[in-house]
Amino acid sequence: MKIYNKKVFYSGIGMVLLGSLNLFINIVQKDVDATTIILFIILGIFGLNAILRSLSRKKTKEDKLEILDERNQLIELKSQSKSFQITQNAFFLLMFVLMIMGKISGNKDFITMGVGISFAIVISMFAEIFSKIYYESNI
Repeated sequence: MKIYNKKVFYSGIGMVLLGSLNLFINIVQKDVDATTIILFIILGIFGLNAILRSLSRKKTKEDKLEILDERNQLIELKSQSKSFQITQNAFFLLMFVLMIMGKISGNKDFITMGVGISFAIVISMFAEIFSKIYYESNI
């Protein structure tokens, strides 16, 4: 038995172990419910699927070809760019709403949350600026 894609193999092992560990901990704490069992089943199925794909030469070639496909790379870049824009806008809106709520109610906790979110906005803006500088100078 040869492992053709070690990264996928180890992620599959990780998913199976994570699901099993979650189930084991919930059994020990006597806190097993439907969501725990569903999570165990889903992680087990995805983990076993990843393990089986990593052990198959044909499936590994298909996966690598899928990753290298230019159309898929373009879709990935566009979706990441759009999700980044949406996240920045949502953070700004949430910060604005929290600041207004803090001013109206007088509760400083809302203002503190708004300031925390503003730090996330600043970090994302710096990340965007630095990545643009990097790609403009290297491409």
